[in-house]
Amino acid sequence: MTRIQVQAGTTLLRGFIRTPATGLCELVWNAFDEDAHNVSVTVEYNSLDSIDQIVVADDGNGMTLETAKREFAKVGDSWKITPGTKSQGGRPVHGRHGRGRYSAFAIGGSVEWYSIAKGIDEKTLQLTVAEGRVEDIDFFDIEDQTKFLASEETGTRVSLTRITPEAQKAFDRREQLVARLTSEFALHLDRFPDFKLIFCGSPIDPKSVIEDKSELPLELPGNIPGVASIIVIEWNLPSVERRLYLCDSQGSVKDELKAGVKSPGTQFTAYVKWDGFSENNLILESEGEGYDEDPEDESESPAQIVVAAARKKLREHLGELTRRKEAATVQRWIDEGIYPYKDDDSPKTPVERATREAFQVVAMAASKTVDESKSQRTKALALGLLKETFESDPESLFPLLKKVTNLPAARINELKKILERTSLTQLIQAGHRIGNRVDFLNGISEILFERQSRQRLLERRQLHRILAHETWIFGEEWSLTGDDERLSAVLKKFLKHLGGPEEVELTDGDIGEILREDGSIAIPDLVLGRKVRVSEDRYEYLVVELKRPKHKLNDEDVLQLRSYAVAITKDERFAQPNVSWNFILVGNDTTDSVEDLRSQTNLPFGMVQQSQKYSVWVKKWPEIIGGAEHRMKFVQDSLQYESNKDKGLDYLRTAYASYLPDLEDPEEGDEIPEG
Repeated sequence: MTRIQVQAGTTLLRGFIRTPATGLCELVWNAFDEDAHNVSVTVEYNSLDSIDQIVVADDGNGMTLETAKREFAKVGDSWKITPGTKSQGGRPVHGRHGRGRYSAFAIGGSVEWYSIAKGIDEKTLQLTVAEGRVEDIDFFDIEDQTKFLASEETGTRVSLTRITPEAQKAFDRREQLVARLTSEFALHLDRFPDFKLIFCGSPIDPKSVIEDKSELPLELPGNIPGVASIIVIEWNLPSVERRLYLCDSQGSVKDELKAGVKSPGTQFTAYVKWDGFSENNLILESEGEGYDEDPEDESESPAQIVVAAARKKLREHLGELTRRKEAATVQRWIDEGIYPYKDDDSPKTPVERATREAFQVVAMAASKTVDESKSQRTKALALGLLKETFESDPESLFPLLKKVTNLPAARINELKKILERTSLTQLIQAGHRIGNRVDFLNGISEILFERQSRQRLLERRQLHRILAHETWIFGEEWSLTGDDERLSAVLKKFLKHLGGPEEVELTDGDIGEILREDGSIAIPDLVLGRKVRVSEDRYEYLVVELKRPKHKLNDEDVLQLRSYAVAITKDERFAQPNVSWNFILVGNDTTDSVEDLRSQTNLPFGMVQQSQKYSVWVKKWPEIIGGAEHRMKFVQDSLQYESNKDKGLDYLRTAYASYLPDLEDPEEGDEIPEG
């Protein structure tokens, strides 16, 4: 037995160990390069249903003892590296880096090559056995075992044991390995009819699962020699690892990258054909992540420019393919009467148009699952559910798609990213948000100023609960920090947010009640806060005191709000120099004396008191609603959104039914109670 040491560091060698799927493909490529006509992959299980051994066997030329010693002793070089090199049988070879064998360790910790080849005299056969272990990745044991030879056929049998957890998982999901083998060897299985690949007893047959195949010429800058084209195959498979194979003009694979092109719901592989790839030994990129060069950029290498041109053409082709499929599928659904948007109900606004266009992307991603059902009613229900979810709660759409369609997580994430980045989705989200807000303003105006509803509307149980979810009405900059809580809890949140001088961590027992001047416990209705950054962190808080619509704001209400201000700002626990407070009393109307307070000559209109630490305001609902309407008017007009009293009340009934008073007109003769 001869022990061969590879002249390379273990860190470098371990870097060649990739995924089990890549390792499997490398072993098949090695068989192809040795003129194998038949390659089989078999799996042997033990009594616990775990994998004991995986075997890749071929009937190729095999390797002699001398060949094994020479090739196993080096890495980064190979007899296949010279452009135009062919196998003994005249096949164009795939490998050239001399590192493919290390990928086998992604499948098993121990690998044995059992190879039979013809000797120098081309008559006698030799048996060579090479063994490697991942623990000693820079050593191989190679031995001539011709004396034990029992076969009269050449070939190599690679036995992988001590199966890795990753390989166990990969072989448990065999459909993904089948898809990888199908896409990787599609061109070769078509070009070389004498080459057969069997995986776990079933032949790999790309032709049976090809949905569409196109070859497109690439436009290259004048300084790039030769011609190039791209073959795009769309697969009728549940999931395909999208890859860009770099081939010579005959379709022989020289390298591979990730496709770097997104197309939700489309399972494709692309093959770029250009003779220059045979002459470029550089590794273009690490697995093809995010590669998007300009084909006209002369600072890139010729190979990189060709790849960039290929990706550009691939995006164009897939975009056109998707548009054709969308149009045909949607029209079929319309003809079947199951599409949730009716053909005769054309969109009236940009938001409606954008919604329909973006929904088509979602529906197409789920189309295969939808069409699996034979029931038109079930199809209509599925599409209707997708539509309602997409329009009302887009965030919950993706878990739903994953659960219902069984799309891989990578495809769901791809769809999510596309929808997040597209201006259509942003327009839809803005449209729904503005539409809901306009409806809310119409609805809140109706219940605040319509006689029957405003008599019934209570301060905290109803109005307060609604506004706790619509705090934007006081200004876009405000976010909810406290809601109908004792100031002790507000204080706790305040200190945790700002951090005391020593970053104090508080518990409920650490905080006493905050009392007003009359000794009662202070309970604000709504606390909103924002962080303002000047030269250093500065925080500004807003306290809103709400009153029921029928109540006219009076001097006592102003004093009550002022007591809130004193309770907070004079408490030693709020001794923060970078904090200021705004206290606002809100109602439908005011008494004459309060109105006079709102009109002081030395203060802005509505402000009734100002100190170094806080200011006190009294505002009427028409002023607040009018300000909110003004902020949204431009966007509302741009989106062509129309609302009215009925739409506004419908929105409130839908969103806040549990908080609203009975908005129906009272029966004739009924009296509206005052209290």
